[in-house]
Amino acid sequence: MVNRLPQSSDHSSSSPWANAFRDILIASINKGQFPLAIFWLIAMSLIWRIPPEDVSRLVFRIVDGLERWALLGYLLALVVTGGWFVHVRSLRRVISLELSRSFGAQRMKSSRG
Repeated sequence: MVNRLPQSSDHSSSSPWANAFRDILIASINKGQFPLAIFWLIAMSLIWRIPPEDVSRLVFRIVDGLERWALLGYLLALVVTGGWFVHVRSLRRVISLELSRSFGAQRMKSSRG
């Protein structure tokens, strides 16, 4: 009998959105973006629970704060977070290329000897 990993189709009792949500969280853990995903999850759940008329008031207050430059710090934090995201992606690409180059050269040396 062969042990195998459960596939997403093996979880027929759970809903497809739960499987998609689980896959997104696992991917964010693998990419090192789990804290950011949790932040957005909490923010979206808070917005979801607010009554619709209060959500529109909240959006108007945010736009008004951006127009008066009162929310400049938060805007800069979003820009820095976006820069961090781009930087991490480029570093992962460079590191994976370097590792494949290093281990590829190491395998060639071991196969000769």
